[in-house]
Amino acid sequence: MKKKLLLAVFFFLVWLLPATVFGAAETLKLTIKPVKKRYTVFEPVQIQFMIKNSSKQPVNLNNLSWPNGARWLYALKIYDGKQNRIMPVGQYVFRKQPTSEEITVINSGEVFEHYMAVEEMYNRLGPGTYTMIGLYHNYRYNLDTDQQLWTGEITSKPVEVEIEPMATETLDVYISNLRQGDDAQQQVTAMQILSLHRDSRAISFLRNIALQETNPNNTEAVKALGLIGDAAIPALSSLLTNLDQSRWPEIIFALGMTKSTRAIPYLVPLLLVKQEENISAWALQALASIEDIQARDLIVQKLKDPRETIRQIAVEALGKGRDPRSIPVLIEMLKTEFRANVRRQIAKALYLLSGEVYPYKDYQGKITAFNPKKDLSQDEKDALHDYLARDRQVSEPEDSE
Repeated sequence: MKKKLLLAVFFFLVWLLPATVFGAAETLKLTIKPVKKRYTVFEPVQIQFMIKNSSKQPVNLNNLSWPNGARWLYALKIYDGKQNRIMPVGQYVFRKQPTSEEITVINSGEVFEHYMAVEEMYNRLGPGTYTMIGLYHNYRYNLDTDQQLWTGEITSKPVEVEIEPMATETLDVYISNLRQGDDAQQQVTAMQILSLHRDSRAISFLRNIALQETNPNNTEAVKALGLIGDAAIPALSSLLTNLDQSRWPEIIFALGMTKSTRAIPYLVPLLLVKQEENISAWALQALASIEDIQARDLIVQKLKDPRETIRQIAVEALGKGRDPRSIPVLIEMLKTEFRANVRRQIAKALYLLSGEVYPYKDYQGKITAFNPKKDLSQDEKDALHDYLARDRQVSEPEDSE
């Protein structure tokens, strides 16, 4: 009888544990809402985050801890009309360090509100309809009873935001601002707006500005050409011919920003062994921005480059490319690569691609286990978490209302 009673108590505790330790994911509900559904290009897009405490006890969000070293609470996943995920030109995700003034105790049934500007995280959005999904990364929090509960990642329902193009007459004014060029800030604004509209009329003006060594906006003009995309590739190629090699990094980067397979023929010659090492490195990084099997195959070819730095950068590019087809290629390379720095990069890339830890030999010849906590930078940890979460099936949480 005692044995049956003990078994019953054991199974009750096993059943209760997930409810108390992992059930916290059910206590915080996240809803996002755009301040308005329709915006115009270049107009600030404001998103409201609302976190509701659905439990019967207060939640203290000031007592946060991040076991993986993450420093950010709020993030947005943004998809275009073709359900392609929009990757920012700048930061991968927005990080927000909480302060006592900003986040306090949320009592039962209360809602905490936070506003976020999309342009704080992403390059401004061009015309189109975008689907946005909010994420709240609160790894652990403590109740007043000091009972530690696990929440993990809380996901909102998707919402849609429409970005309308500017009127043709307005764009004509910005084209005129490129011609005049007497106001530097006015010219930069015109570049940004025209590139978001992918207005091909701006290409010749942007190319001319890029060629003007004394113009403070020449680098911004090259970036704008990259954002315009396909139609600007010939202009970027001509800049490689007409500008000094000191300007090549920004031009090669812009070719990658086009994300177009049409840029590949212009990048291939830069991969040749006879070229300077840093030029090949820039071209590899640009190819990594182009999601195409041809670009990936070119990167794979550089895994056998005689230059250690190029092999290392090629491995890094495959890791950032997130293509699972790269995993077997890198596993084989780990068996034959003789440089410890490259082997370490292979182990890092394999971890980013698969989540598995692969051993590698250090400079003393001993086997070393790759340690993600020590061997990944903060940006890499954030990017990895974002990658693992971005294609996850979005759950349908209860409404906060």
